[in-house]
Amino acid sequence: MRSLPKLLGLLGGICSVAAWPAEALAITASIADRASSVAGEAVTFDLTIVDAVGPVQVRWDMGDETRTEFTVDDVQQVHTYAAPGHYPVLATVKDDVGFTSVSFVHTVHRPLVTGSAAGSTDLVYDPPNAKVYTANYENDSVSVLDASALTKVAEVPVARGPVGLALTAQGKLWVLHRDAHSVSIVDAASLSVEREIALPYASQPMGLAISPTGDAAYVTLMAVGKVLKLDVASGAVVAELALGGTPRGVSVSHDGSQVYVTRFLSEDSHGEVARIDAATFQVSTRFALAADTTTEDTDQQGRGLPNYLFSVGLSPDGAFAWVPGKKDNIFRGPFRDGLDLTDDNTVRPLVALLNLAEGVEDVARRIDLDDRNLPNQVVFTPLGDYAFISVAGSALVEVRDAYTGEFVTALKETGFAPRGLALTETNKLFVHASLSRTVTVYDVADIVSSHDLITKKLVEIPTVAVEKLDPQVLRGKQLFFNSADIRMSDQGYISCASCHFDGAEDGRVWDFGSAGEGLRNTVSLLGRRGTGHGNVNWSGSFDEIQDSDDNIRHLFGGKGFLTAEQLAVGTVGTPRGDKKAGLSPELDALAAFLGSLDAYRPSPFRNPDGSLTEDGVAGRALFKRLGCDFCHTGPDGTDSARGKLHDVGTVKPSSGMRAGEPLLGIDTPTLNGVWETAPYLHDGSAPTLRDVLVTANPEDRHAFISGLSEAELGQLIAYVQQLDGTVEPGPSEGEAPSEAPREAGGGFLGLGCSAASGPPARRAPLLAFALVAGWMTFGARRRRTS
Repeated sequence: MRSLPKLLGLLGGICSVAAWPAEALAITASIADRASSVAGEAVTFDLTIVDAVGPVQVRWDMGDETRTEFTVDDVQQVHTYAAPGHYPVLATVKDDVGFTSVSFVHTVHRPLVTGSAAGSTDLVYDPPNAKVYTANYENDSVSVLDASALTKVAEVPVARGPVGLALTAQGKLWVLHRDAHSVSIVDAASLSVEREIALPYASQPMGLAISPTGDAAYVTLMAVGKVLKLDVASGAVVAELALGGTPRGVSVSHDGSQVYVTRFLSEDSHGEVARIDAATFQVSTRFALAADTTTEDTDQQGRGLPNYLFSVGLSPDGAFAWVPGKKDNIFRGPFRDGLDLTDDNTVRPLVALLNLAEGVEDVARRIDLDDRNLPNQVVFTPLGDYAFISVAGSALVEVRDAYTGEFVTALKETGFAPRGLALTETNKLFVHASLSRTVTVYDVADIVSSHDLITKKLVEIPTVAVEKLDPQVLRGKQLFFNSADIRMSDQGYISCASCHFDGAEDGRVWDFGSAGEGLRNTVSLLGRRGTGHGNVNWSGSFDEIQDSDDNIRHLFGGKGFLTAEQLAVGTVGTPRGDKKAGLSPELDALAAFLGSLDAYRPSPFRNPDGSLTEDGVAGRALFKRLGCDFCHTGPDGTDSARGKLHDVGTVKPSSGMRAGEPLLGIDTPTLNGVWETAPYLHDGSAPTLRDVLVTANPEDRHAFISGLSEAELGQLIAYVQQLDGTVEPGPSEGEAPSEAPREAGGGFLGLGCSAASGPPARRAPLLAFALVAGWMTFGARRRRTS
């Protein structure tokens, strides 16, 4: 059993060897029926021979180590293949004059289930009406394409933030809205929004799938760790399951009996996919995707923890589920194993294969997509023998042999950030290039038939008529995702989105000791407006987003967006040195995109109307009484703009340095949005907000908690969990901003106080729940001066 590229090459070589001079080839042969077969069942090949001279002898090579000798008139071969795969069949024929041969790839598949599975996606195909629909997240619309004419026919305005689509048997298009926390129901005939289904406030619905049985819809609520089961006819919630974690992708088996849900952000020990019994709506299996701690780190493989589990692709035979994501190498670094992070061994793409019968991951078949970034969705050919994988960070679709996992080919020039995929019965593959605002269509008939590797890009169909994003912001977001640009990543593994997908965070703590920093907790960039809060990174080592060019060149392995000549002028090559703004249109676009991230996601810990709960109100009073608003001050909840660094007892040897210089303290992060950014502190050493206040708060240096009752502590935590930028902590009574940055190490916030002195209202700034606004958490490289 071999992969398609090897098979086609082998057959080409065989044919050339078997060919004789033209005058000796009067004899011809053919096999008319080349239909696929099922593993374990006999298949018959009938050979037709024309213009033979004298007796005819035939030798068969079935491609699975079965080979006959030349036998007179052996024109029929009945064979049973034990395993699924792609087998090179070769029949060699000779007569008294010469030789000829017939060769082709025969596909053997597993028994197929009846019907098709359903899965969450932002692109959906409507076969009865020959339509394709796309959800246009930033533009609050759904585009309608003619799947036959390959043209756009309409764009339908919908509620804020559409992320998922699904079709009912009654011709209704369900549109899932992350930002509006709702479902819009669109009539596919009139293209009008008929009604809205409200979902829980601030719940971040991310995945939508309608059961193939047509009676139930399933929605994942990523912010609150729940999965909902809705009645398709009424839209009413009929069941709710507290799954935990960050549920995102959802798929439903062909018969509607099983629901599969990914947890997007993993625990430090393993990734997870849950299988839910649709009837009881209880978890029946939790598939653990084990952390890989033993694979040797090389340029083609590496260790890592499965994370960013986007979706579940169920194979047509019902035997396997393919789960695309990434591997985070949190086991590597100077403070961990003594090895520096490299562009080959920081993040790597993966596809995990779940054995559905055994209820475990088939670890031996886990796929590492070399030189790729952020695989997103998987669809299969009708026989399940090939898998198409959209690779959002690499601007391509990769094709894999579903039986061996081996690379077949790649469909390039998809456009930026390809996500949703759909394969039609006419063998057209539709690819939603979400950041190019296009759907790219390919003819993949030769791959589907195992005939050849030839694919043809047919057309790019624009999806959005009027773009809502500023052109520079959109360009910046495209760059933010794209690792196919060698200026971003020479090997193609890393882009900014690798750790900050959609501007958020990956829940990991990285060892950037080799970059002149230390253990650094990835943070969300949402709401921080680039440098809107002040310097960026935990150590405040960058004073402009354009400083990230150094990280791109030395940590991402990219060529960088600044030339050597530009970096040699003055102190341009130094963080916090001469300004880089204006030197590179690309870096300026990245800065514009990060600057546009001016809102946090609403907190689900608030009341359904968005107001503070009773405990939240009480906690706000405690927050002010304790003086937490001295550093977490103003609308942004930070004093970062003052340039201050503070040590509240959390700086330790593993905290490393500040761009290769002594680290005297940590930049004050905002508390807005911390409800979704665990773990906490610069090194991720506090799993929960309670740990920040109690476990990681030596001698009350961080907050004067020892004077609080258990109930008051709960109220303070409740308030912090509800901070999302809509209620500011209140005006600070602290000192006014100073002209120059001031650094301090030790003492109470580095303000010259001690934990035992000063007014109680100023003993407790609540520091370091999340990273300050700005670029990636990657620290600046050594060799720089302040």
